[in-house]
Amino acid sequence: MRVLVVRHSIAVDPYLADMDEQRWLTGDGRRRARDVAAWLAEHAKPTHIYTSPLVRAVQTAELLGAKAECDDFIRVHPALSLEYGTTAEALEVLDSHGAGDTVALVSHSPKVRVLTGHLSGTDRLAPFHTCTVACVRFDGALRTLEWMLDPRDCSLAEL
Repeated sequence: MRVLVVRHSIAVDPYLADMDEQRWLTGDGRRRARDVAAWLAEHAKPTHIYTSPLVRAVQTAELLGAKAECDDFIRVHPALSLEYGTTAEALEVLDSHGAGDTVALVSHSPKVRVLTGHLSGTDRLAPFHTCTVACVRFDGALRTLEWMLDPRDCSLAEL
């Protein structure tokens, strides 16, 4: 199984929304998410997507799902938000997936860093800019941080 830990894309300034939960993606954020979605569709196409319920995460998940043609497999998972759920609760959705699945988890900073570190067993992580993707592969008990995608130019970050 592959797990893609994704930070949501660029959202509007917090002062433009009534509540943080309502912040939506900017035009640049949508473009960045579409670019990342196109890269993922070619290199690590998600089969299932779980997202925080916050608007900016849901919008990012929808853009990833549209390109991966897995719109029917996008699910809101409250434990991926910053306010709710432990790391274990956020990752419990992985229990229902098998070796052939590529599962994307769309969340927020700093939770994306915590999830990636927990899954891979490493703290040597590149920065999680908005829409960064970290790919962790599970091969039995072995978990490996395969790569991190820098969303600014869709290049692989130095590990």
